[in-house]
Amino acid sequence: MAGMSRLMGSGKQDPSDLNVDRISCLPWDVLDNIFGRLTIVDAVRTSVLAKDWRYKWLSHTEFFLNSVEVAFILNREDLRWDVVASVINRYLLHHTSAIRSFSLIASCDEHHPDVYQWIQYLSKQDVETLLFQETGSSYYRFKMPSHLFSFEKLKSLSLTTCALRIPPTFERFKWLYHIFFRDVSICDADLSRLILSCPLLKYLTLLHISGLKHLRIHAPKLSWLLIDTVYEDIVIEAAPILSTVRIAPSFRRPGAEPILKLLSVIHCLSAIGSLNSLALSGEFIKLLIADFGLKKIPLRNDAVTNLDLHSLRFENIDVFGVCLSLLRSCRNTKCFCFYIETAKNATKLIRKFFKKNYGQFSFPELEKVTVICDSNAGLGSAANLIEFIICHSPKLRFLTIYKEGMNNRQITNMFSRFRMNCPHARFRLTVSGRHQTS
Repeated sequence: MAGMSRLMGSGKQDPSDLNVDRISCLPWDVLDNIFGRLTIVDAVRTSVLAKDWRYKWLSHTEFFLNSVEVAFILNREDLRWDVVASVINRYLLHHTSAIRSFSLIASCDEHHPDVYQWIQYLSKQDVETLLFQETGSSYYRFKMPSHLFSFEKLKSLSLTTCALRIPPTFERFKWLYHIFFRDVSICDADLSRLILSCPLLKYLTLLHISGLKHLRIHAPKLSWLLIDTVYEDIVIEAAPILSTVRIAPSFRRPGAEPILKLLSVIHCLSAIGSLNSLALSGEFIKLLIADFGLKKIPLRNDAVTNLDLHSLRFENIDVFGVCLSLLRSCRNTKCFCFYIETAKNATKLIRKFFKKNYGQFSFPELEKVTVICDSNAGLGSAANLIEFIICHSPKLRFLTIYKEGMNNRQITNMFSRFRMNCPHARFRLTVSGRHQTS
């Protein structure tokens, strides 16, 4: 096959074994089981092992091609498009069984007509999983052809760096339960229509979506949602079993102002009665600080039992205040996890804040706290926050800290303070995979 010869093995063989083909003598069900566990690249490489395997890779029901991976195997910086196209064309033209999954990760700049033809062909093949990721540097988004909306058996759709426009003839994806969009351009009306047209939609990821201002979600089966902060407002109209919401940092340019209407999102999160797990980014915390500072945050959801705050920068009092307010407002939280990106050393002002607010907070149901410290960040004043939480959590049972670069004296002093404030809990520090428990 053109451009793929270096994928083939070149091992030497004993002359006495040249006419012995033990692999082809294996039962077909065994061969199919072995072959079904291989990636498409490995499948092509094994085609020299036996005569019956020479074209067997063409029957692989799951096609996955990452041009970066193949370029690495071929010891090249970039993979020529003719190599990518030859592999895909041969597979599509000569495959001998159903195609259940098709995944392409490649730079398709200036080669979009080829992709159009492949998607048109795949739309007639009962494909259940479709992944397309454009890796090129062009700012021009690939316009997904209307044939995408003809996939009748589609269950999972993952798109990166493309533009979507729903044709008037589209009715619905009746089996689709997973959507992942990153760097996708789509208008408000089309996204709302798409979500509404997926009655089984369970997992939804929307990151860096351009052209979208108002996010409307009507998905009765939705249980998991990941979004960022590029929307003006968010309305979840019908999601009775939505249990996990994660709000990630946006991909805004440095210095760009956020457009999120925070109060709209807070009211939305507070109204989700099925919400069990809530994850917020440090960027979201900054938005809360800008709008509310140390005032009482209006977010309140008694259904939340797992609260996760990530990429936190403990550099001023407001960050501590907002974290504590969030933990207090979700009063039934049992597991609290926060990831420290940076933390300044404790100052008199921060210590004064904790002293002033001692007894003003209560975390009655909190049982487990997990702290993850970036390798380049110190605990700093975050140690005071941990101690404050311990003092106000009567049911706390476990505290786990992942932190590099702490000496034995620091560990001993920290554990001594923790034990004094919460003698019934277990404390665990993990450093470079090694555990120290107290």
